Amino acid sequence: MTRHSYCRRVTTPQDPWQQGGYQQYPQGGQQFGTPSGGFPASNQPQGYGNPYAAPQVPAHELAGPPAAPQTVNTAFWIAMVMPLLTTVLTVVMFLVLNSSINDLINTSLPQDEELGPEFNDSMRSFATGFIMAIFIGTAILYAILSALWILFGFKMRAGRNWARVTLTVFAGIWLLSSISGLATGTGNVSTGSSLEGMNIPSSYLVLGYVNSGLGLLAMAGFITLVFLKPSNNFFQAAKYRY
Repeated sequence: MTRHSYCRRVTTPQDPWQQGGYQQYPQGGQQFGTPSGGFPASNQPQGYGNPYAAPQVPAHELAGPPAAPQTVNTAFWIAMVMPLLTTVLTVVMFLVLNSSINDLINTSLPQDEELGPEFNDSMRSFATGFIMAIFIGTAILYAILSALWILFGFKMRAGRNWARVTLTVFAGIWLLSSISGLATGTGNVSTGSSLEGMNIPSSYLVLGYVNSGLGLLAMAGFITLVFLKPSNNFFQAAKYRY
């Protein structure tokens, strides 16, 4: 074999660099692997995935939190407004009652010269201090209850069922107290025996009936709204997020 024929044999048009002992891939065949080192797209096994990939987000979380229906929003605003309104009405009622008691003390104290004006002043101060102590204690209690109502109201609108149950218990107690206030005209304000034998001002009675009537209507509406079908569906859907 001549040198010229040897060069023609090892430099073919298919592979001009082919040398003896190295087998060329058959035409039409497929090489194993890809430039990226993975399986070709046509040859990947079905169901093959990245074992290091993050797990899929559940469908109920991917959809986002459910929007509160109108029934829950209305009950939420009742929980926001009514405690504050009742607190204001209670403060006004105590101011009216305090003024009436002071007038009663000034007219009923004995004008005995032996006791002197010092006795009248001390009795007046004692009665005023007693009324103010009751007023301050009641105002603090109403402030705490109002704060709880507002806090639980936000939790309820966010879908917390325990907040709905807690506010329902509060509303039930408020409802019974309003019925009692309508029967006595005291407007949920506990005055005990201090009103016995006293001419109660008509303005106090009017405020008491208004306070009790608003409480009765608001609490009955609140309990009804939070247990209507749209509200139940909302709390049922929201519990899967927590």
